Amino acid sequence: MGIISGTLSLLSRRRLGKFDKASLNPAACQTATFQDLIRRASRTQWGRRYGYRDIRTPEQFRKVVPVTDYEASAKMWHKAFEGACDVTWPGHVRYFAMSSGTTAGNKYLPVTRDAIRSNMRSGALLVAFLAARGGVRNLAAGKFLYLGGCTTLKRQGQSFTGDASAIVALHMPFYARRRSLPQPDIAVISNWEEKIARVVDRYLTANVCVLSACPSWAALLFKQMLHAAEQRSLPAGTIGELWPQLSHFVSYGMAFGPYRRAFEEYLGRDVHYVDTYSSSEAGMTAIQAEPGGPMRMILDNGVFYEFVPADRAGAENPPRLHIGEVETGRDYALIVSTNGGIWSYPLGDLVRFESLSPPSIVFVGRTRVDLSAFGEHVTGEMIENAVAAACEKTSAIVADYTICPRFPSPSHPRPAHRWLVEFDRTPRSDAAFVEALDESIRAVNEDYDTHRAGDFGLELPILIRATPRTFYTWMKLKGKLGGQNKVPRVARSDEMFEELQEISKKLSA
Repeated sequence: MGIISGTLSLLSRRRLGKFDKASLNPAACQTATFQDLIRRASRTQWGRRYGYRDIRTPEQFRKVVPVTDYEASAKMWHKAFEGACDVTWPGHVRYFAMSSGTTAGNKYLPVTRDAIRSNMRSGALLVAFLAARGGVRNLAAGKFLYLGGCTTLKRQGQSFTGDASAIVALHMPFYARRRSLPQPDIAVISNWEEKIARVVDRYLTANVCVLSACPSWAALLFKQMLHAAEQRSLPAGTIGELWPQLSHFVSYGMAFGPYRRAFEEYLGRDVHYVDTYSSSEAGMTAIQAEPGGPMRMILDNGVFYEFVPADRAGAENPPRLHIGEVETGRDYALIVSTNGGIWSYPLGDLVRFESLSPPSIVFVGRTRVDLSAFGEHVTGEMIENAVAAACEKTSAIVADYTICPRFPSPSHPRPAHRWLVEFDRTPRSDAAFVEALDESIRAVNEDYDTHRAGDFGLELPILIRATPRTFYTWMKLKGKLGGQNKVPRVARSDEMFEELQEISKKLSA
């Protein structure tokens, strides 16, 4: 084993050992994190407002500090733009990560020096997990390609704003930077199409051992790589041949299940698929330890988690549980307090505990995007699993999709779900694809099954094929290409659904 491999192996074992130790007593670990956060913020404006000097326990904290959404929090955070210090965290907040939804406005989230250090530690833990899953030799010899946003920061008053990846890139240790792609001249490109073209041109046959990307954008990269290989008459029909050292794909931003079949064909051989759960607010929260298994929570990295039972998410004064009070098999909305000066902040995400020792979760959806126009209560998790099941049954490969309810009308007296799906490979039978969607959701959702019984309530789902590049074109029109931007799985409105259908018609003309 070489020096680099040996060093990486040693550091990985140490980091995993520390992580495992923290997992042995999760409640104690989180209590220690909580107490450190409270102590350090006690003299800030926020800490004085809520009497942090007198708070000792999470129970006291949740009685005093309310759940605080973005609009209320931002009034405090953004004082840093005028140079204010010690507002919600000690010192001046120099960086703000810009986070945005497909239809919502931009959010500017504080990233303190302590939060940056936490991000570096979670990155090291991810590398340790990759080493545990596939050995260190490839990791030590190859390059890590992160398909993220633009790394340019913009000055806003006394602070800087930009993509979270830009802040990470600026503070990445030199030894990690040497192993990272894309190189700075490509990373700074904000035009997503130009960036992908440059990545393909420069790294078509590079020594890439790890690719980290949102699955839908990685699939786009793969298509363009294979097209470029054909144009250059390279004897390669798969990504695995173009990148023979590729050993890991790190997924973030969306469920990987619906894309797994496509990836297996694109890559042409086995690689380690590692799912992660992260946010701009709290950094990396969990990493998948075993193939196909849940993700293990990171509990010792400057974030205190609270959990609201999913059926109470959005309530005025919801019950807030710490990790010592949760149960397996139940869905919870996440609330975070962090060393970024973010306090009692709802992420809008739902997770379910699969294990408490060690604490392991699965991401099950968003608190506000479930499909329940008629009381059917279809969650994001059910939607993702249904698409994966339909692809498996019909050998289809899905590029992207969204769903929109069809409300009763004189011409259609019964409601239905309309699935607008763009295929990379069409199903053997549209009817079989629809049947698989329906069966998958009915098997796990009693409310949906009741609505579908005898075709009396909801009609069978309606499949509408979208022309290739429909969703890409729509995202481009919205200025949301690349990075962590993704198509909403449930259409925000009839207008969005109609826009997509109109684009599809124009592309097919």
